Parts: sequence; C-alpha cells; structure tokens
Amino acid sequence: MPFIPGKKAGGDPQRSGGRKYSITGLFGQHRPSTGGVANRANTVLCKEPQTDALSSSPDNPQRTITPSVYLPRPNIPGDIQEAYESATHLETLEHPSDASHPLSETDIKYIFSGAPHFLLEKGQRSQWYPHVIFPWDDSASIQSLVDRKRLQHPAFTLSTLHAHIPVSPSRAGIQIYPDALTEKRGQRRPSFDIGVFEIPNMLSSRAKEDGCIGFRHYMELPIAYMPKPRRPLGMNRALDRNLLLVGAHGRHEPYSDYRPDITHDRLKLIAEGPSAWKRIGVRNCSTEALAERLQTLSHVRDRIVLQGQSSTLLDKENVADLHRRLFSTFLYPPPNVLPPEHPDSMRYQIAILTQVLGIKGAWIDFSLPEWRDRVGQPLWEMAPHQDGDCLNYLPGDKAGDLGLERKWLLIQLVLSAEALLRADAAAKAGIYSQSKDSLITPRDIYMINSLRNSVIDWSLIFSRRYLENIITEYIPQSESEPARKEISKRTLPKFSAVMRKGKRDVDSVWDCVLMPHYPWQQLEALLLFAEAIKWPDFEKMKHDMTNKLEFALHSRKNMMRTFGTPISTKPLAGNIKPLSKNDMYRRCHASSLIQLHHHHHDLTAEDNVHYLGGWMSRSWLTGLVMPGDSISDALISTVLENDPEAIKRVGPIANLNGGFIYKGRSWWSKMCVVGRILALLDESSICMGWIGTTLVPVDELGTPLGEGWLEIETINVIKNIKYPRIQQGTKVFLDSSPLGTEGDLTGKAFSLPIDDANTGPDQHTIVTFKNICLSLQRSQDPSILARPRKCRASLSFTLLSPSMPPNNVIFSLNYAVAYIASYPCLPPYGYTAHPNQQATSQREKTYHLHRLDSSVLNTDDDESQDRKNSKPHSERQYSRLPGHPLHTDSFPYSYIPLHTLPTTPFPPIPDSESESTPSTPYMESYYSLTSARGQKHHPTQRKHTYIIDATGSKDKELFARSWCAKVGTSAVVGRVGRTCLACCIRQARAVDVGCVIRVGGAGKCATT
Repeated sequence: MPFIPGKKAGGDPQRSGGRKYSITGLFGQHRPSTGGVANRANTVLCKEPQTDALSSSPDNPQRTITPSVYLPRPNIPGDIQEAYESATHLETLEHPSDASHPLSETDIKYIFSGAPHFLLEKGQRSQWYPHVIFPWDDSASIQSLVDRKRLQHPAFTLSTLHAHIPVSPSRAGIQIYPDALTEKRGQRRPSFDIGVFEIPNMLSSRAKEDGCIGFRHYMELPIAYMPKPRRPLGMNRALDRNLLLVGAHGRHEPYSDYRPDITHDRLKLIAEGPSAWKRIGVRNCSTEALAERLQTLSHVRDRIVLQGQSSTLLDKENVADLHRRLFSTFLYPPPNVLPPEHPDSMRYQIAILTQVLGIKGAWIDFSLPEWRDRVGQPLWEMAPHQDGDCLNYLPGDKAGDLGLERKWLLIQLVLSAEALLRADAAAKAGIYSQSKDSLITPRDIYMINSLRNSVIDWSLIFSRRYLENIITEYIPQSESEPARKEISKRTLPKFSAVMRKGKRDVDSVWDCVLMPHYPWQQLEALLLFAEAIKWPDFEKMKHDMTNKLEFALHSRKNMMRTFGTPISTKPLAGNIKPLSKNDMYRRCHASSLIQLHHHHHDLTAEDNVHYLGGWMSRSWLTGLVMPGDSISDALISTVLENDPEAIKRVGPIANLNGGFIYKGRSWWSKMCVVGRILALLDESSICMGWIGTTLVPVDELGTPLGEGWLEIETINVIKNIKYPRIQQGTKVFLDSSPLGTEGDLTGKAFSLPIDDANTGPDQHTIVTFKNICLSLQRSQDPSILARPRKCRASLSFTLLSPSMPPNNVIFSLNYAVAYIASYPCLPPYGYTAHPNQQATSQREKTYHLHRLDSSVLNTDDDESQDRKNSKPHSERQYSRLPGHPLHTDSFPYSYIPLHTLPTTPFPPIPDSESESTPSTPYMESYYSLTSARGQKHHPTQRKHTYIIDATGSKDKELFARSWCAKVGTSAVVGRVGRTCLACCIRQARAVDVGCVIRVGGAGKCATT
C-alpha cells in the first residue's frame, strides 16, 4: 500500500485550530523469514497534529524548509546536485504521472527530517572536505547535532586549524592562576587565510563514543598516510617575469645555487655555514637582529588579534622600509631586485619570500607529522642529539657552531612571519580598499599562491603558532652567566672546554630566549589531562609543577633559567640501542619512537627548582604545539618527563603510538587498536588521545606483564586502502542518500528498520570479558630488550548462548581497524502503529513509541521522560518515530548473530546447505534481503551492510569490536536512541565500511 498524502487524521481542521495531516502507508520491518526475504509487517506511520502555534516556533522539529527545488542548492554543491537529480530522477516528483504511488516532496521532507546527509565538498588544490548537513531542516536542535565531544580546555584547541566554538577556561575543572592575556578583548582573526588544515580533522577525533572517531576524521585518515603530490615544474611561469627570482651566474654569488628543480640537503647546507646560505640568498644575520625582529612582528600580531585594532604591518613600517630591512638584514638582493620605492615593491617582496621559502630541502618540512612532533627539538635541545634528524657535531667544532641548526630554524621562522604579515597587510590594503593604486591585486594573490607548496604553507602555520604563543627576548651572554656556567658543568661535558675557550662577545644563538605567553593556561591543561587519565601521584605532580612555574615567573632571571637554558640529552646506557634517523621517519601506525628527557640525578636542589622537563615539555608549556595529533604526544611526554620515577621505570625510549604499563595500570594511545577497544571499559578514562585503565595485560601463562613500553603489531587496514573514499567525490553522497539511487520512490520502496525487529538468540546471549593477553617477541639482544617490547594482542571472552554450551573465545587483534561513531539523527514527530492481524477493530493496534537519548541534543530533552508514560494519540504529548525509513533496494542489510562471530569471516560466507533449507530464521540473515530488486539490477551492484547487535552490555560491544580487529573490518558504532538503524546503515555506505555495531541499553523503544 502506497503513501496517501493529505488524508485527514480525524476531526475538523477549523475546530482544532489548524490543519491535521497524516501520512499512511506500509513500512517493512526487516524480520528474517523463510526464503531470506524481509517480511514487511503492516505499519501505519501517523503524523502528529500540527497547530499554528507549533508551526510558528522556529525550533519546532515539525517545521521544514520548502525550497523551489527538491534539494536546496545553497546547501549542496552544484555538481552533486546535478548528479543526484540524474540518479534519482527527481523530475518525477515535480510532475508525477500517478499521484497515488510516488511520495510527494512534502512527504519525503517530513519523514526524512533530521536525517544526516553525507557529502564531500571540493576545496583548493583538488582537496575534498567531508561534511554532514541537514538540508531539509532549519531547527536549531537539528542543525546543532554533532558526532563529537567538545574540547575540555582552551589549550587543547592547539590541535586544530578548523573553526570551532571557543572553549571557556571555567569548563576545565582545574584552575590555578589566570594569565595576563587570557581574556582577549575583541579578538579578530588575521585577514590572510592560509587555507590549510590538519589532516585528519582533529576536532572530529573526539567522538561521542569512547574509542571511536568521527565521520570527518575517518574520511581523511587514508590521505594522511599517502605521500604528498609533487608540484609540477613550471607552475611559477604564470607569475610576472619581474617577480620571478633569478639565480646568479657567479659560483659564489648570492642565489647562485637557486634552482627551482634542485633539492638541497638541509643538514649539509647548515653544516657548510654562511657561505652556503649566501648561495641561496640567505644572510648570516645576528641573533640580536633575529630576536628584535621577532619581537616587532609579535607586537604587530598582538595589535591585530589580541587588542582588536584594525592595523597591519604597514602601520609600523612603510613598503620602502620593509624592502630595505628585508634585503639588508635577512636576504641578499636578487640580481633582478626592484627599487624600494617601485610600485610593485610589496608584491615583489612577497614573491621573493615565497620563492626562497620554497627552495626544496633547505628548510624543515612541517607538513611531515614527524617534524610537527619535534618542532621544539632544534629550538631547545643542544647538540649532541640522541635521536631525530638533527645535526650533530664533533668535539673539535667551534662553540659558535653548536647552535647553527637553531639559528637556521629561527631564520626560517622570521622569513615565514615576514611573508605572513605582508600577505595580511596586502590583503587589507589592496583587496578591501578598492583603490586603483592597490599594493597587490587579487590576480597577484592568485599568482603568488601558485608558488606555494606544503612546505611553505606549514612554515606560515608554524610562524603564526609561534607569534601567538611565545614571547621572544634578547638576553646577551653577560646577563645569563649563571645559566652558561650551569650548561658547561651539567649538560655538555664534551664541549665544556670549547665553551670556556670561546670569546665572551661571541654571537650565541642561545641569547634569543623563547618564553611562554600563557604558561598557566598550558599547565592547567596539562594537569587536567593528567587527572583525567588518572595518573599516579597526581597531587604531587600538581604541587611540584605549580611551585616551579610560580618560582620561574617570579623574576626575569628565574624565567631565563627555566626556559632559556639549553637542554642536553645524555646518551643512553651502553646496552640500549640509540634511535636513528630512520626511526624518526619510519611512519608506522604501531610505532612512533622518541627519546624522552630523563631527570638528572646529579642535579643540585637549585637546579631542580628550574627543571620542567625536556624539549617536549618546553614545547607544551610554551604552547608551541603544531596542529594535528602531536598534541597527544606532547601531553603524555610532558607528564612522563616531570615524573622522574616513571621515566626510570618504563624507560626513556617511548612508543607514542603504543602503550605502557606503570604502577598497576596501563595507558594506551588511541592510535593503537588495543586502546580503541579497552576504552569501553567502565574503569577506563580518556583524554586527548590517551586511554588509562586499571587492566594490566598478561602473557601466555597468565602472568601480569612488567612495567615498560609496548608495541602492538597489527596490519593497518586504513593505510592499505588503494582508492580512498574521500577522493570519490559525488559517490559518497549518492551512495548514502536517504532516497537511494535505485528503484522508485513509492511507499513500498521504503522500510522502517528498528532494533526491536531483531528477535534472535542474541537477546539471551551472555558475553563476559576476561582479559587481554600479549604474546611477546623473545629476544636475547640486550639492546633490543631496552626498547618497547613488540607483541601481538588477543582478547579472551566467555560466551554463553542458549543454543550451545559455555565457550571460551579468543580474538587475536590482527588488524588496526577504526571505529566510527554514528552521526546523531532526530526522527520527526509521529508514531507507528502495527495492526493486529487477528483483530478486526480499528482500535486494536500496537503503538510503537521511541524514547530518544537526551545526549543527542545539546540541551536536555525534557520530552524523553514525559514521552515514557504518554499515549501516542495524545494531542499534547508528542513522540518521535522510531527511526528514519530506509530505501530497501539501495541499502541491503542483514544481521550477524553475536554467538556466530567466532566462526564468521568477513564478509560472511553463507553455507550452501543452509541457503536452501535454513534451520533457523537467524541463519537467513546471511543472505541478501532484497531478492526482489534482482530483476532490476545485478545483485553485486549494491554493497551489503552487516549489523551486529551488541546492545545491553559493554562486554558485547568489546566482543564485537574485537571481532572486527580480528577479521579486518572497520565499523560504524551506532547507539540506540542517538542514531536510528537506517542512518547507521547509510553512514556505513558513506564511509564504505561493511559493518554496523548497535550498542546501548536495551529497551529504548516500547510498545503499548
């Protein structure tokens, strides 16, 4: 029976104060039956009475948008709109040939109100951005639905470049002292938009389901592992000839080594010194010039952002002065240099800065996640370095050469900041002024952008992050003599003689001191993190670090001793194999090794007062944290470095993609599949990518493992995706559209899947989680034993089912799969009525009520409790539908019985004998439930989605997630009451995974 739009629900419209409206028709509930075809039970969908008072409320969920076209073009890109109209034959909805069969536009918009649409939007440089929209709703309660948690502290926003709601410090729970500039007045973002974001989206990494990630984060994961595309040569030919950088012909002349197609060796370039720098146009400027310029640029940035002033760099210096300073202090004038007063001077300066920063291999590439983690190493750690891609020196090198690597990074920082603030000034003065004498035109911006690559983009991000969070001061050697003596005594025994013989007036790069802008804010966030993961001796750490920071901020001398003293990392013991350059660039999902700075036992009491960890700790406390998941590494590293006992017991070589055991607890990175699964435990605690739990893994003999770092060996299924879903354009939207792309749009084409329809033995299956076992690799090499232990993980369960005796099940975690939290949906108001087949009276119906999870909405759902005891036909109490309809032909799905998971591969392979004569209705769930559509399409044209019912128990969810890690399939995790089953299936199709795990308490829906 089709939908019948416009049928009266009973009563006089004029007497009731508004038009009463109902939609009646048949929805199929997917209940397995003989033959493997869904049995569509008679279900009447009734729309609640709508009054003028309700429709006038802007937040009324019954209110829907009625645009002139079926899908609103402003919300969906044009190419997707055209493809969608072609695939779904939307023209039949405008002028239906038979009005009694196709659903009207009003009907479909109502029944799919609150259903998320998944799509990709094409951005710059062929980059696609995932989006979730609700194009048919303007209700604030629907438009504000998200699949992620809010950040817990303002400092945690360092993880992202995406726009987000400001985080109030009062929500953090831990407050110490406010910083001087914590409260920002009239904050304004700089005009120049770099247009680059971290990949994957870090806002979406904190999903509402523990151990899961959001839709956007998952979609971007595959391209995070892909190599960066090379920019084809000749891209700069579009730039005006007078703006191109031309190399000199002389062998030792400035820019003589500049060639766009030549890749330099950064470490070799630094080691050769100023003579090699000159050949690419870079001057050997003094440390004082670098520090003073950073101070000036930082003050300009503060006026723009913090103080809300409408000013630019040009308010400090005019274009000609900027030209003179740039080419007399930091760069050599190119052979084709323009005069300072030339009309094209501004665009010339930006173009030259962009081309110098784009010299291949010369600068640190912060687009690499490895360097984003180590941004603080060349800034605060003095040679010799024990790990990383850093320049080390021989004992005979001069004292002045020990900081060349730091100086080279400061030069990169200054040049990037100069380009950034010039671009900001040019954008404001040129584009917005509409003047004929603009300093730079939109065409110039387009041309200069053609020179940009990932190295330049992330250099600009690095400079902006530096100016936002760090105060630069120039403190000559004479003013910091105590610190110099402390360095020579404690940190550099091999070079102490060289340091003492050096001249006192030497231009030391360590005279440029970097101090935090918001130290208390950073410490508050760190303590919040430590408390959230339940770190042992948290109160002692809080007391010690608070006192040390308070002492450091007491005077400028103390501040310099704490943050200006270079850090030196001692070599490891002789039996520990040091980390190499290859370990840094290994890029393994299971291993990210770094050597933490451990507390020196020979420190005096005075030195200990100034000790706040190594260069990783400095990076966090100063706020110099690059966007991306490096924030998780910085937080856990700072906690460990400020707990000397922890470093001693777990070891200095950390695996930031694994886990460790310490003091009867274990901590796991969310990068590790073990952490993603154990996050479900009631005793687990999660914060910023780390999971702490009271569970300690055991070995094969059942003995708890000792303390130390761990590396879980798995196969990364995300990295092995050959054709990432995010690069498939409109296919994501079409494959997950609520209307489907096959068959018709009549009432018979849709079913209403609900969780109550799954009436198999899973409801009586009992799963009990026992423990996690790690099979260690045995090695006799002492140098390997000191590193994180490599092992394979497995989870053990006890399975009790009515159809079989108790069974011990062990799932080996073979694959590093991902779990995607379902995006919340909000079904429209209404109810379903199941007519009793044995009843003849219209009154004898079973009404289906849907109890909505209040966590779906940002505000408390007061209706959820009232709806519990209300009758569905009440004119004043409104209930929602149990879910959204599902287009049967486009979204075939079936259940996998929970008790069959131990013997089920993926995708499930049906038994040929069972297919012809199934012994139980549940065995039919292995087969496609859409045999009727086989006459129109080939059965393999539509991917099948498999549902695992893990409701009612967290152990069941652990069981289901462990099975996914065993067979190698990622899954959408959908909570009953937050996301309906139909929307979970559509999201699984959007992200191209074949499994949905239904979780949450049983009994979310009721019948009366």
